[in-house]
Amino acid sequence: MGVIEAIRKGFGVATKSMGLVLVLFLFNWIGNLLSIPFAPMTPAAGAPAVIPPAMAAPALLFSIAFILVSIFIQGGTLGLVRDSFKEGKMRLSVMPQYGAKYYLRLLGVGVLIVLILAIVAVIAGIIVAVTAPLNNAVVTGIAIVIALIIVVAAALKIFIPLTLSPYAVVCEEKGVVSSMKRSLQLMKKPISRVFVLILLILALVLIALAIGFVVGLLVGLVSVLLPMQAGRILMITVSSAVNGYMGLVVTASFMAYFLKITKETL
Repeated sequence: MGVIEAIRKGFGVATKSMGLVLVLFLFNWIGNLLSIPFAPMTPAAGAPAVIPPAMAAPALLFSIAFILVSIFIQGGTLGLVRDSFKEGKMRLSVMPQYGAKYYLRLLGVGVLIVLILAIVAVIAGIIVAVTAPLNNAVVTGIAIVIALIIVVAAALKIFIPLTLSPYAVVCEEKGVVSSMKRSLQLMKKPISRVFVLILLILALVLIALAIGFVVGLLVGLVSVLLPMQAGRILMITVSSAVNGYMGLVVTASFMAYFLKITKETL
């Protein structure tokens, strides 16, 4: 399956699943509204936006809580999208069941990926840092190149393939480690699958940016005619709707690609 076919199926699933899109919209909308008190403020013209010191801790706690709840939403969404592909239908009533069923495994996958990312970042940082005191531009340049090679290699061999781990959790009922091993296995041979996945990611990002730009421009023109708070709420509402729809498109596109390559591997 090519990139275009995966995206076509992604839009097809999203367009036929407006009930799920509504759920994702409400989740994003409520989250954005609740985050308004924690939004950075600009103290003066041209000054950088900053979060009030008194709100820093509550903002951090809110962000953590939002991430934890979003994992529950992710599990429910993945389960429903899987049903749509495999059974030709989805039932919103089982979304909470799926969210609870896959919650700990998806959380575990996320934590492990973050830990691996941190390890790679630390290694790359150490390689550059140990050469800095030498004050030798050539040595430092070589260290930077080596660090970049490590980062790029890790991205191609580890992080990009691991984006399919949640799909292995839901579609194949894998555990935390086994789902990560499965995604690495699927992306290992042929290596072209990694580059197809990269193209899929880039294509979806460009589509989302294009839609966001057009919608943002139109909403911006309307919001200037409204009171500031009303304009802000309008922007939040529209962006939540776009993010809800495109979020489902992305999930379904990745699901289509994952199911295709698993069939090819059998």
